[in-house]
Amino acid sequence: MKKIYILVSVLMAGFFNVFAIAEEQATQRMDVLLLQKTISKMADEDGKVEIKNNAMSFEYEGTPIFCVWDVNADRMRLVSPIAEAKDIPAEYIILALQANYHSVLDPRYAIGDGIMYSAFIHPLSPLSVGELESAIKQVMVANKTFGTEFSSGALVFPGARKKTEKESDKIIM
Repeated sequence: MKKIYILVSVLMAGFFNVFAIAEEQATQRMDVLLLQKTISKMADEDGKVEIKNNAMSFEYEGTPIFCVWDVNADRMRLVSPIAEAKDIPAEYIILALQANYHSVLDPRYAIGDGIMYSAFIHPLSPLSVGELESAIKQVMVANKTFGTEFSSGALVFPGARKKTEKESDKIIM
């Protein structure tokens, strides 16, 4: 009986420890070190992670992503270049704007410095590790589906357009 009590006690302690760790990660405020650690953990193993000043570059599932942050403004952004804006048909720009409303949920399609990006922009400190991991995945999916599904993942709000383009129609930078 004593062995069962010890076994149950050990299992319960482990069970509550898992929840304590998950709660700590969910409530831990994002800072630059945690941001860099999380990105480095998610980056492709065969790719390199580069950190310079307030920016990181890395690949996630073969997709280049850049993270830029400003601690003083408490802001961060993930961006992934898709194509030069001048090479994108006007119809695709309209589809991207529609997708920003219906099917690209946390990231957005945006044009900056003449480049179409999938971008996630957020206050830095309230961002959780789970939200950052989700944002990285969604930015990658939005990049890969530009020109086809225009999506950041499985969830789509009602009214989203149906997929009509073929994968071969995708614009590649």
